[in-house]
Formats: sequence, structure tokens, C-alpha cells
Amino acid sequence: MSLLRKLAEAGLLLCLGSGAEAQVTYTGTTIADAFLATGSSNNPVGTDLTGLNFGAAGTLVVATAASPKGEFQSVLKFNLADAIALFDASCGTNNWTITGISLELTSNDGTGGVQPNNHIFPVISGGQFVIEWLSNDDWVEGTGTPNLPTTDGVTYDSLPDLLSGAHNILGTNTYSPPGNNVPLAYPLPLAPNLVSNVAEGGDVTLLFYAADDQIGYLFNSYNYGRGNQPFIHVVVAPTRPIILSGSFTNGNFRLTGLGVANGQYQIQAAGDLTTTAWQSLGTAMADNMGAILFDDTTATNFPQRFYRLAR
Repeated sequence: MSLLRKLAEAGLLLCLGSGAEAQVTYTGTTIADAFLATGSSNNPVGTDLTGLNFGAAGTLVVATAASPKGEFQSVLKFNLADAIALFDASCGTNNWTITGISLELTSNDGTGGVQPNNHIFPVISGGQFVIEWLSNDDWVEGTGTPNLPTTDGVTYDSLPDLLSGAHNILGTNTYSPPGNNVPLAYPLPLAPNLVSNVAEGGDVTLLFYAADDQIGYLFNSYNYGRGNQPFIHVVVAPTRPIILSGSFTNGNFRLTGLGVANGQYQIQAAGDLTTTAWQSLGTAMADNMGAILFDDTTATNFPQRFYRLAR
């Protein structure tokens, strides 16, 4: 029986992967998204779009109410069930802590001053926008497009209902048009409501709207796809340190582990699993990704040895 198998049967957690991967990252796209529009006298679709759905559009939009094309807000829904399955499989059930959440947004219309091909949308312009977390996930994307709006999904008129539950602003962000098909990353704060919502592994809804009278921001919906759809990235580290692997390297037994970034750990060993007298072999400092490396130079002096990590 291998050493790692013995460690696993002894109840010491194993994390699948390599030391280089350290923290575990989940990446997923939206399961629903839509832009919500008011319309205007200069919008070719109409002066009042508040009751119309645009859920099947290839883009999402944020624009100020001062825009000649009217105000645009956008709503995105992610489902994190696969993320929880990944974290539990990688680090042990519930043995992980969320250390980072970010969004990645890309537009094929990302050049400042350019009018998108569809004139329902505003000219691309830099500015400020808000990302807000909503507890209400009970909305339907709908099938409407800019050329053929419908009424079978979320609309601008849905906003009072969307905001009727708990919600909180995650931050105000700056959009500077980077050019076409250039992804932009927006780190999200680890707000308690957001973290709790993500950790539950269900749906997570985010609302985007203008924070100034300048912004005209388009970014691709998941319907556009092609690798440029919205992505959420969730990063976790193990709550308790984990032994990833063990192997002989240049006559030494090298342990690789995963812990909290920059945390210090004791490496302990014992000849069997019935003892309570674990020997401390030394300490190791995790790097900024949580990876732990330790070489046991005396491992070959023992017929068998078991290891554990401790703070």
C-alpha cells in the first residue's frame, strides 16, 4: 500500500492536483443574462422599451440615463454548483475558504467613440459603473433580441421586483475602452452576502448600472460565446492544510502541500498511526499561492513514516 493511500485512510486529507496549482480556481459562465433598456426618442427600437425583453441578445449593456439611446442596465446569473463540487473534490468536503472572486468581461465593440453596428446601442465611452449583488434569483432570461424584442423574460420594469429582496453594492468600477475583444477583469470584494451566496453553490445574480453620465459599455453575453462570454472566477484555499503528494527526490522525501498563502506550517512525522507522539521535523512557509514544499532528509532511516501538517 502506498504512503499516500495510508495517509488517506488515516483521515489526512489529500488534494488532487500538483503543488504548482496550489489554490483551486473555478471558472464558469452565466446561465442567464439580459440587458434592460428604457428606450428614447433617438433609439430606433422605440421611445419606451421598459416592458420589453432582450434576453437572447449577443451583448450586455451599461449606459447612463443621459445617453441619447436611453438608459441600459444588465443582469447576470451564475450557478455555482459545479464550483462547490470542484472545491470539495480538490480539498475535501467543506475544507476550503473563498479567497477571491472576480469577473472577466469582453466586448467585440470595445473601441472608444465607435457606434456599434446595431444603433439601438450607445456609442462606446469610458466611465463608471456599479456592480450590485441581488438575493433575488427568480427571474427569466427571455428570448427577445434587439431586432425582435419579446415580453417573456426580465425587463427594465422588473427592477423593483429584482431589488425587493436583500441587495448590496459590491463596488463602483471604471471602464476604459481597451479595444475590441480584449478581456477586462473586475475583482469583487469578499462581501459576506456574496461569499455566502457563492459558498451555497446555487444561483448568484449581479446587476450592472451606470454610476456617471459618461459610460457606454457593451460586453458579450453568453449567447455570443466564442470564448468571449462573461466569466466568473472563484478561488479557494484549504481551511486546513492538505498534503498533496510525496516522492523521493535526490535521496530526500519531498512533501508538497497546500495551505493558506504565506502561512507557516509545522511538518510532523510518526512511525505509526496509533501514536500521539508526533515528531516535529521543521517548518515550511507557504508561498503566495499557498504551495508548501518540505524535504525530509532523514526519511530513508525509517521502515515507514507518516506525515501531517499543522499550524
